[in-house]
Amino acid sequence: MARDWFNQDITLGRVSLTQKAVLAKHLALMLNSGLTLTESLTVAIDSAGGALRSILKRVAQSVESGTTFSAALGAHPKIFTGVFTSAVYAGERSGNLATNLANLSRALEKERALLAKIKGAMIYPIIVLAAAVLLGLGIAFFILPKITPLFKGLQIDLPWTTRALIWSADFLDKNGLVFFLTLIAGLIFFWWLARRKFTAPVTHWLILHLPVFGRLAINLNLARLAGTLSLLLKSGVSIDETFLIAERTLGNFYYRHALRRAASDIGRGLKLSASLEQFPKFFPLLFTRLARVGEVSGKFEETFFYLADFYEDEVDTAAKSLATALEPLLLLFIGLVVAGLALSIITPIYELTGNIKR
Repeated sequence: MARDWFNQDITLGRVSLTQKAVLAKHLALMLNSGLTLTESLTVAIDSAGGALRSILKRVAQSVESGTTFSAALGAHPKIFTGVFTSAVYAGERSGNLATNLANLSRALEKERALLAKIKGAMIYPIIVLAAAVLLGLGIAFFILPKITPLFKGLQIDLPWTTRALIWSADFLDKNGLVFFLTLIAGLIFFWWLARRKFTAPVTHWLILHLPVFGRLAINLNLARLAGTLSLLLKSGVSIDETFLIAERTLGNFYYRHALRRAASDIGRGLKLSASLEQFPKFFPLLFTRLARVGEVSGKFEETFFYLADFYEDEVDTAAKSLATALEPLLLLFIGLVVAGLALSIITPIYELTGNIKR
């Protein structure tokens, strides 16, 4: 549901959303069938693999030594986040651990499906973009060096497109490797810089205000937030504690700030809807109005469950629309590049043949 569910335990490797969803589902089934928690963990260890198997062994050892299940999971915060451990803790406290684990499994599976839809919608544009980059590199390093000497020897006034082509070929011939390595290093540095905490106010603001992408990012944050709140409230976590946990698990700087403010306001007795209405750019009217309905009816859990489904559908629609919009734009870009190269090559040859005829 939240970004931290993707964080990995560096010393133990990757544990996917699917693995955690399957783990929660299997534990819920075994507990409902009458097995003890220790027995359920033993079976889970046998069926798990890789990093998750190693972690579960440590969790089982802690449980056998008297540590609560939630505390044992909390010792691995990069794998089992606050949402996961809080749902387990609430289940231990209320005696509904199996039910909470089943709810947790469904929430994780919905998160996995949501991300799969976004990735699936972006596959074709990424393939087209990669093909464009490879085409450009192939032309720059293999074709241009062979044709530019011909143009240099022509005794005619070359068009500016051809002169630019010759300049680009000469530059890449002399500095191609340095340019390519610098470009790769620059992209890596930019990616690293964009992921630093001190740049989050800038990068997250840009993401939320980009055309098309911004709406997708807002809907994705709202879907994750509503799903997290629904899960925690269904698990028995109090409303103020729910917002504190959600604040720690959401990734966007501005949504974290809004949730931190909401948790503080709720603690002071302010209505949730009134607190969220202070951030109209991040929480649309539908979200705040339904939050108010949940306050009046006392059914926050059902309200946020509906909002999660609604914004997940919005994310799915926006991702498909984005992919549909990007495909022709990328194809147009490739066409323009190819047309420009063709004109740069054909125009001086046409002028030369015209002069010969005269």
